[in-house]
Amino acid sequence: IAMQSYVLSRWLSPRLSSFVEAYPGVALRVEPLNSLEDAHSSDADIAIMWGTEEWFDADSERLFTCPSTPTASKKLAARIADLGIAKAVQLLPLLCDSSGERGWRAWHRAAGLAYSPCADSLTFVDSNSRVQAVIDGQGIALWDALVAPEIESGELAHVSDVRLESYGYHLMYPNGLPGTGAAADFRRWILDQGASTD
Repeated sequence: IAMQSYVLSRWLSPRLSSFVEAYPGVALRVEPLNSLEDAHSSDADIAIMWGTEEWFDADSERLFTCPSTPTASKKLAARIADLGIAKAVQLLPLLCDSSGERGWRAWHRAAGLAYSPCADSLTFVDSNSRVQAVIDGQGIALWDALVAPEIESGELAHVSDVRLESYGYHLMYPNGLPGTGAAADFRRWILDQGASTD
């Protein structure tokens, strides 16, 4: 299986022991994944990526919905409150993820704003690094419920009520839908895990 380290560490890893218990003897290999394009060319049987259904082809299915909203450090959030979100997303760096600008463009459409970011916008392919960059005050990023620990601790704050409601994590099958064997077992198991998350 292939996925970003963010969803592995924050969502999948705490659940993996139940897969090991249910399917003893099945060996899993977890590979890092940095972009949607990488997922299409991956040798993995199953890839997990964030986005919306229109980004994926027929060989994919939703794992669980996880809406995203603009998020910033506590200090930067205070500045955004003074500026207003419409001006803030033009003046402050927008931190992009492995989807490039797609997520931010979608958020601007949902907010009814023109997409015109400042030239200082940054892309962090590794999502865990992007979490730290937001905590460090380097800019605004779209984050979902998997950063709940940082929201609860006050390290991060949501800075808009506009969310990408239909977005979330999807299973992709670069080599086609697995019908039998370990990959099919893992697909059934992880879909059950996703259903309990929704």
